[in-house]
Amino acid sequence: MRLWPRDAARGVALFFGLFSLLNLIGELRTPGFDENIWWLDLRPLPGAATALVFALAGVLLAWWGLRPAASGWRRAVTAATALVLSIVAVHNGVTFYHAWQQGQIRPWMPLPLSFVLAAALLWIAWAAARPAPAAGRNRWAPLLVAAVVVLCGILFPLAQQVFFGKTVYVRPAQVAVVFGAEVHADGHPSVSLRDRVQTAARLYKAGLAQRLLMSGAQGMGEPINETTAMRTLAIQFGVPASAIELDPKGFNTDATVRDTLPIFRATGAHEVAVVSDFFHLPRVKLAYQRFGYNVITVPSRAHRIPQTTRLVLREIPAFWVYYLRAVLR
Repeated sequence: MRLWPRDAARGVALFFGLFSLLNLIGELRTPGFDENIWWLDLRPLPGAATALVFALAGVLLAWWGLRPAASGWRRAVTAATALVLSIVAVHNGVTFYHAWQQGQIRPWMPLPLSFVLAAALLWIAWAAARPAPAAGRNRWAPLLVAAVVVLCGILFPLAQQVFFGKTVYVRPAQVAVVFGAEVHADGHPSVSLRDRVQTAARLYKAGLAQRLLMSGAQGMGEPINETTAMRTLAIQFGVPASAIELDPKGFNTDATVRDTLPIFRATGAHEVAVVSDFFHLPRVKLAYQRFGYNVITVPSRAHRIPQTTRLVLREIPAFWVYYLRAVLR
């Protein structure tokens, strides 16, 4: 048999294994921390059982990815574990369609990421069940495995942007946080800023947000604070001024999260929606998860801007920076 499909599967297994184990480190450091939800949802299993499953799966997948030469029992257990996780992913995909049918989500595409993960796990199960090749058969295998791990590290946050970031989660929220964007030198709002505010206004008018919290700042070359322009736009879109609150010091994602958390606590807001561009939302969710808030994400209306490709690529390393900060907080 050609060895490269098996070695590539090892790279995918190593990525999933390391991801699971890192998430468990976060759980040990902060009880209730659950970043494994980014790839598999094991609910309604209790937390202890979920941690045990991910610990076992993480060790087996990472072990097989690093050391494929295994006895028959380890091949069988690794393959069985990957198969079970694949079935879980399929179940998650079915849940996706149920939520869609119930109107709880509005996805950008009709295919859930869970089905892609299920296929990857099924591939691992097939490869792990195969007998190990003779030693020295493929001297390039370690490089291929490492390259696939790196590739997964690029594709995973990209997939989160496309599948998660572009999905509208339809849930009532006590407050919707709207992230700022550029105001041009002549004072008119950028396309991104207008789209974000218009999306938030629709949430308010649909009864899905009780109030709007505009967060932005005055950047270099901007004639006014972004929140001033956002407030004016929201009123134009039919939101009463009394339902709008401003955070004029939201210079970046971290600043917005830092400034809005005390407001949530002071007002007792537990159901929080966040509005931004699709590529930004995975990082926003990670930033709030770091402080124990599981926010509802709503992508702004999808007008493509010239900077979209650059911003999408920028969010790949940014996702991992925010993820590691959440794990090691």
